[in-house]
Formats: sequence, C-alpha cells, structure tokens
Amino acid sequence: MRTALIAYSEVPSAGKVGPPMLIVIAPADGRVVDTIPAHTPEAVRDTVDRLRDNSVLWRSLGVVGRIHWLYTFRNWLQDNRSGLAALLGLETGKPEAEADAELALTLEALDHYRTHAAEFLGGRMPQAAMRPGAAMQLAVAHHSCAVVGVIGPWTYPLALAMFDALPALLAGAAVVVKPSSQTPLTMRAITAGWASTGAPGVFETVTGHDAGPAVVDHVDYVRFTGSAETGKVVALRAAARLIPCCLDLGGKSAAVVLADADLDKAAASIALGGLANSGQNPNAIERVYVESAVYDAFLDKLVDEAAAFGPILGDDTAVGVMTSAKHIDVVRDQVRDALLKGAILRCGGTASGHSFEPTVLADVDPTMAVLTQQTLGPVLPVVRVASAGEAFELALRPPGPPCVSVWTGDIAVGARAVGRFAPAPVGVNDVSVHVARPAPY
Repeated sequence: MRTALIAYSEVPSAGKVGPPMLIVIAPADGRVVDTIPAHTPEAVRDTVDRLRDNSVLWRSLGVVGRIHWLYTFRNWLQDNRSGLAALLGLETGKPEAEADAELALTLEALDHYRTHAAEFLGGRMPQAAMRPGAAMQLAVAHHSCAVVGVIGPWTYPLALAMFDALPALLAGAAVVVKPSSQTPLTMRAITAGWASTGAPGVFETVTGHDAGPAVVDHVDYVRFTGSAETGKVVALRAAARLIPCCLDLGGKSAAVVLADADLDKAAASIALGGLANSGQNPNAIERVYVESAVYDAFLDKLVDEAAAFGPILGDDTAVGVMTSAKHIDVVRDQVRDALLKGAILRCGGTASGHSFEPTVLADVDPTMAVLTQQTLGPVLPVVRVASAGEAFELALRPPGPPCVSVWTGDIAVGARAVGRFAPAPVGVNDVSVHVARPAPY
C-alpha cells in the first residue's frame, strides 16, 4: 500500500485550529511512530527570541561553567543511551547497532570539544608588523553569535546536527536545531533531555517544513547540512540578511583502483564504503574508477562482495532499509537511467518497500545521472579507465568528492593522490574516510 511508504506527512490539525501536525512513520514497517506539532514561522521567531535572551546568561558562565553543563548533559545521554538509540533506529530504519554507533559519535564529539574548549576559545597575541619605533599590541579574542541555527539532514539526524550544535554551545551561543521532517524525534528527545538536567534554556528544536526558512530568517549564524540545491537557497536567504552561513553539501565520493592494487582488499573495502547503512552516509563511495588491466577481475570480486552484503532480513543485523521512501525513487531513477544508457546490471537494482538491494553497475559513463548526481543509496557504479591520471581527472569532476580512497601497491602514487585531491580527505588503501568523519569540525 502506497501510504505505508510515506516517511512523514504534515497535515492540519482537526478543524484547522492550532499548528499543523507532523506524522512520523517508521520506514521499517510503515507504522506511525508519533505525531508532533510543526512550528509555524511565528513560533520559530518566538523560540529564537527566547534563546537570544537566554544566551546572555549562558555566555556569562564562561568556558568552565559551560563545560559543567555539557558534562551533566553527557551523563544524561549515557544514562538514556539505549532508549535514544532505539528511538533513532525506529525513525531512521537503522539496525540497533548502527543507531548506537551514531550515538557514540555524538558522545565522542562532546568529549572532544569539552576537553579542548578552553584551548580552542583562548585568545592570542599576534606580533604586529609595524614601523620601527611604533608601539602597538594586538589581541585576538573569540566572541560567539547569540543564536546559531543548525539545519540537519535525515541521513545521520543525530550525529551531524550535534557535530554543529556542541561547539556552538561551548563557544557561548544558544542553538536551535531544525531536523529533517522525516527524522525529528531523536533531536526533540535530545533537547528535552538538555532541559531536564536544569541547564540554561539555550538548546531547542523546531520542526516542520516552514521551520527551516524561518530559522534562517531569525538566527545570527546558520549551519546547514544537505543537498547542494537546498544549500543554494539557504546561502541566498542568509546573504539577504548579511549573516554568515556554513554549508556542508552533498557530493560524490570516489574510489580509484589501480592495476597494482590488492583486489581482494579493495573489493571488500569498497563494498563496505559504499553499501554500509544502505549508502546513506554522505561520504559513501558513489563512483568507482578501475584501471582497464584489472577491471574485469575487480568487478567480479566486487559483485561477490555486494551480493554477500545483504539484504539480511528478520533480525537486528538487517541491512537495506532506507530512511526516505521518496529518496528510494531517486535511487531507482538513477539506476534506470544508467541501464537505458547502456550500463550493465551486475547485481541488485530492485526496490522492495523501504529497501533497495545492494547494486553494482558496470560499463558506466559520464552521461549517466548515477555519476553526476548524489545517490545516497546502495549503488556502486564502476567505470573503466586507461590510467591513474584519467581516473584522478574523472574523480575530480563535479559534483566534487567529499573524500577519496586510492587503492594501489605504490605508496608514492598514493602520496601524490593526497596532494591532488586536497582539501578532500584521502585514504590510501583505507576505507575509513568513507565510513567515519576523519575529524570533528
């Protein structure tokens, strides 16, 4: 039934009285998880005004005082870890282990910023280059914005939002998070937990389709993670108010397999880097360039790895459930476009409910959408190249790669690749840049 595939829905409340309601539906089985109020633009404005008033006290606590509350909040997160992971898994469709891993990333980021906050926020005294005899001392100090707006994605709705919220809070800003309408529940629980500790009221969540634009219209700084198309809208709206914004936009990470690579290791690692969490990691491998001499041998190994990857249904280790039903259509359309233009389907390619089979496409070329648009799905398009130089050139084509892995037996070639792809993180015979953020912001 089609309605079982709707990840969320926004409907007016009964009799059109009061705000619209957001219906959150579990992607795993289509059942309603919760119905929550969606914020109107006026409600968002009131929330930001309240946060701005409260930020004065928050800044006055100093770094040590703010660290105290972050430590208290960490204890709350740890005490409620299992319940939060269960809620995150329910609204995203992630297995319990993956949901708990995302929560672990949040805790690690909190520990990182809590440990280094004083160091990061400390002032400095740079030496001034002045004429001889002139006396001047320069001091550089850091001052937080009053209210930071964080607009998060549905892919990692907890970790990616908290990677932005935590340093802002420690810097002395109040924070309002607008999570994806498909996955709003865990962030609501997180900010409710903050309030339950007795911490100052400087961390809140707003929800609903109208909330995102309203956040940009009222906060003092915007941090957005999501698609390039939406990022352009956010940037223009922020520019109209002359407020700063920082955009973490989607791209297509690449893997390059050279003729001297360990093909078994490369195939197993690339399957992991592209198919884990159904390819919904923003750093997931979405294009694979392979030197012609080993193309066929590597492709056979990659197909075997992908076929063994899943889906495995019926237990907690299940893979293949995707968070967004709408996005499954995007993945399906990209695969269909590739096949119509001559790509060969080596495995997968079929959607069922909220699952999409791990898919490998051979003989892919740059005319296909699967190489030019972000996929965020379990699809590995493989391209035959004549040389390392051609592979590197193709991997740099738009949309730019968030990260790259190079598979080679020649360490010197790997070292040159690091410089060529900078500032994107590069893994040499290592897939960790695709499955985990290399470093906190």
